[in-house]
Amino acid sequence: KENDIFTHAMFIIGDRKDTHESIADLRRFVLLMDPDFVIYTVLTPFPGIEFYTEAKEKGWIEDHNLSNYDMAHAVMGTETLSRQELQEELYKCYNSFYGSWGKKIRGILSSNELKRKLNIHMAGRGILAELKNLTRI
Repeated sequence: KENDIFTHAMFIIGDRKDTHESIADLRRFVLLMDPDFVIYTVLTPFPGIEFYTEAKEKGWIEDHNLSNYDMAHAVMGTETLSRQELQEELYKCYNSFYGSWGKKIRGILSSNELKRKLNIHMAGRGILAELKNLTRI
């Protein structure tokens, strides 16, 4: 932070063992890490990989529309979360990180050009609103 180096973190939610609590713990961890940019994705069983075969055989996959296999749509739940709940957790993850006005303003005012441009882009696109729409499965 003191050298204004851009930090980026990526996380996958939706492991079969994930719960509301485990994902809330992840959100708290990310806020403690305080990276400049975070990407969250939903575990997606892409056709052609072993995990897809397992998920299909065990009946975990609920959404068979391949256009939703984009790591932003939950196509299956976890052992304790429905697809809808998992989709809502993805939104909560993004909102907990990008929903802070202080973070947005710090990013836009950063001396680091990449941080500035990225924060302006994220604010301009209304990323959170787009993600909120995905919670309507």
